[in-house]
Amino acid sequence: MSAESVAYPWPVVPFNRQHPVRGFFGDPRIGDGGGRAFHTGIDISAPDGAPVYAVAPGRVSIGGPQIVVVVTPSRNFGYWHVVPAVANGVHVPLHGLLGHVAAGWGHVHLAEHTTTPDPQGTYWNPLRPGAITPFADYGPPSVSRVISPGSVLFGVVDIAADALDHPPIAPPPPWQTTPVTPALVRWRLLRDTRAAIIPWRVAADFRVSFPPHVVGDSDVRFGTIYAPGTRQNHPDQPGVFRYWLDRQLDTRRYPDGNYQIEVEARDVRGNSGRRQLPVTIDNTRPPV
Repeated sequence: MSAESVAYPWPVVPFNRQHPVRGFFGDPRIGDGGGRAFHTGIDISAPDGAPVYAVAPGRVSIGGPQIVVVVTPSRNFGYWHVVPAVANGVHVPLHGLLGHVAAGWGHVHLAEHTTTPDPQGTYWNPLRPGAITPFADYGPPSVSRVISPGSVLFGVVDIAADALDHPPIAPPPPWQTTPVTPALVRWRLLRDTRAAIIPWRVAADFRVSFPPHVVGDSDVRFGTIYAPGTRQNHPDQPGVFRYWLDRQLDTRRYPDGNYQIEVEARDVRGNSGRRQLPVTIDNTRPPV
């Protein structure tokens, strides 16, 4: 059974109603000690002390003081920031009580994980189509800024973009204004807004799954996707999500002239927003 095709309910009541999600799959996580990683699940808002239930039946494996893992034949579901109400090794049914949201957290982190030949396995986006249900999202993400060295490009340059999405249901304070990552960020280079000189290239893709490559407390790919200036969300302090579009883009490969860098951000339901930045490539007379 593939991880793409298994639907499951919400882990808090009511099970068949969409709840606010204040952290999305792939959001940047930057620790006080300098660790940098990708959010491996979703943060579902729930009051401290709220009961948390199993989204699928399976065997309990206590992963820590506030981590309950339910092991199923095809995947593991991790519930973080939960004070366990079950014992290690017991079997829980669908909707079986696992524990309660720990004091001070105000959410349950839900992660879906499968084991592959890679010892670290693969994490799956619970918001992807066919997973947690119901989930609807009608508002498009936005690209707030396209970043280049200037309006005239020459030689080898780096380009990046700021993009964000917002939860379809606003979480309670102090998280009501914090953004979340789009599921997909991609870009292309257009000649005079018409021909695609560089076809769509993916900068970040969290739509379905993401295999971690963690060494110590950091994911080694973090700096290849998130660019400097990225900032994690904190209470009442919205983060900044800055994505590398291309590092070391050699403009000498393209004819001098007028271009558009077009960036698109897309969510798991296909809603999208775009922004263009007009630039000129001039490798014959670079600015001083």
